This record gives sequence, C-alpha cells and structure tokens, in this order.
Amino acid sequence: MKVDLSTTIDLSAESVWAEVQTAPLLMHIAWPILRFVPVGPEPLDTFKSGGRYLTKLRLFGFLPLGTQWIVTFVHQPENGAWPKRLRDDGHSAIIRKWDHWITIKPNPDGTTCYRDEVDISAGPLTPIVWVFAHFFYRHRQRRWRGLAHTLHARRLIKHEMSDFEKACSEDDRGLAWQALERTHIISQPYLGPHLGNHRAMLGYAMEQRDWREVTGQLFRLALAPLGALTGRIPMGNTGRSNVSAFQPMPIPDDLRRAIEGKQT
Repeated sequence: MKVDLSTTIDLSAESVWAEVQTAPLLMHIAWPILRFVPVGPEPLDTFKSGGRYLTKLRLFGFLPLGTQWIVTFVHQPENGAWPKRLRDDGHSAIIRKWDHWITIKPNPDGTTCYRDEVDISAGPLTPIVWVFAHFFYRHRQRRWRGLAHTLHARRLIKHEMSDFEKACSEDDRGLAWQALERTHIISQPYLGPHLGNHRAMLGYAMEQRDWREVTGQLFRLALAPLGALTGRIPMGNTGRSNVSAFQPMPIPDDLRRAIEGKQT
C-alpha cells in the first residue's frame, strides 16, 4: 500500500535539500510521535548513498516499537537540475518494506514543493501501518512548515552551541557561559529552543555546582512558557540568574546582524 503526500515549504529548495540530508532534521520533524535511537555501528548524522543506520523506535518517545533499518540513497542530477530525491529503503522485523522517497523541487515563487511517497508492506498489519504512515507523514510535513519559520534561528543556535561545547572541552567557563547567553538571546522568541537553552544552562550549572544558578534556571524554566503565552519577552536578556528575568538588554552588534540576516 502507498502513501503520497505533498506540501509547500516557505524556504528555498537548496535550503530544504541541505536539511533533508541531515539526521537532526529527521529527529526534529518526527518528534513527539517517533523517537529514533541510533544503535548501529554507523553514526546517524548525515544521510548518504549506501548508508545503513540501525535505530530503535520509540513511540511518543518512550514506548518501544522494536528496531528499524534506515537504508538511504541520494539521487541528484550531476548538472544541479531539479528535482532531487532522497530514498530510505528501510525495513524491520515487522515491516518488510518501508520504501520512502522524498522529492524536492523549487516552485516559481521561491518556495519548495516537498513530497513524501511511501510504499509499505507489513503482511496482515499493512493496513494498520498504512494508516499510521498517513498520520505520521502529515505530522512531519506540518512540522516542516513550522520549521521554515525557525530554521535561521536554529542554525545560529547550533553555531553557538558548538562554541559552548568547544569551551567546555577547554574548561573555559567564561566562554562557555557566554555561548549559552548568546544562545538564549537567539532562542527567546521560540518556546522549544528557549526551553532547551535553559535546560542546557541548568545542566551546566549543576555540573559546576553553582546552586544559585541552578535555582535561577529552575525559575526561568517555569517562567518561559508564560512569556511565550503572553508575548512579553525581554529581548536581549542573557537568561542568567545574575540579571532580572524581566530586563531587556542590548544585543551584541554581531549577534544582532546575524539574527537579522536573510533566511534562505
């Protein structure tokens, strides 16, 4: 049985194609319906032709659904023409065939046509799996459309968190906190990344045994959803316990330019 769903994503085709080939994108758009836990020898980071990735599936993040092979192939014309396609010819003990094709091509208005085609075979369970696939891929495409509005910020966050990890590896606490503070400034308008930033701050404060900061981060984790609901966000606030949670602050010039940079 087959599933065939399409949607329009408000990003350039080049940007969508670049993201489609990354495992973190899969994790993001599948959540919270499915969680993929890598267990195979090949790291689950970038999908490539001939890639074989063994994962444990968790329904809603915690209910075990067994293991699933993700077997990928990249199809793109050598001359840079469109469409470009990513295939996952996956399978598991229950699902004998999960042949999934993602097709990406640009629309005339600069947006992207995104298409999921899935051919499913699971014996007597095929109709049930087919219904789930319809629900799951509609969810994924909805998450994709939402991601289009936050992708630029997420890229900046990823860059700052790389700086944080580098500072941690060098035991440079000052630079580590600076990277977390800059991440907070970027993430404030987006509840998920905002909460993720405060969890990272909380974890680092606990690691440093800074109990004053731990208390402050617990307070800010509780406060963040309220700010999202009311729209009252103190822009530029660094998110630390050494400043008021309600105080707007100047945004560093380089960070402001990056935030205001064109999303592609």
